[in-house]
Amino acid sequence: MVSCHQTKNDNAKTPIQIINAFDDAEVTWFKSKGTGTITGVAKFKSKSGEVRYGKEFRIELMPSCTYTEERLQHIYKNKQSGAVFLEDGIPTFTPDPEGYHDTIKMMCDEDGAFAYKDLPAGDYYIIAFMLWDETGGGLMQRVTLTEGATKHIEMTNF
Repeated sequence: MVSCHQTKNDNAKTPIQIINAFDDAEVTWFKSKGTGTITGVAKFKSKSGEVRYGKEFRIELMPSCTYTEERLQHIYKNKQSGAVFLEDGIPTFTPDPEGYHDTIKMMCDEDGAFAYKDLPAGDYYIIAFMLWDETGGGLMQRVTLTEGATKHIEMTNF
């Protein structure tokens, strides 16, 4: 998920086998236009206590599917929300299908805010990559969106 160098954690060196296959047909709805909106703010507190947010941090929106749920469960130990630290290691996965990485990416604004508009109804994952100076980590939150709805989320690990 995060494309950065490996850390000291030995668990990050052995790829995790994903049992559920990625099925493009399961996520075709994701590229449709809809009337839903997801807004939010992402802020991350490092292990040393430094809080960071702002326009240098990337947010990704991805559709929920069985492959994604299994993969995120391995990373965040949860399928609803969670946080991980870069220093604890970034796992690799097999298989790692190209379709899984077909997400909608954007950067936060200077206040850590983001907004995804014109979304179809569905179950989504928002992943915030808050990485700086070989520290930081990732935040994840699942969002269920109905047609025409607006959801606002606060993504923090503190």
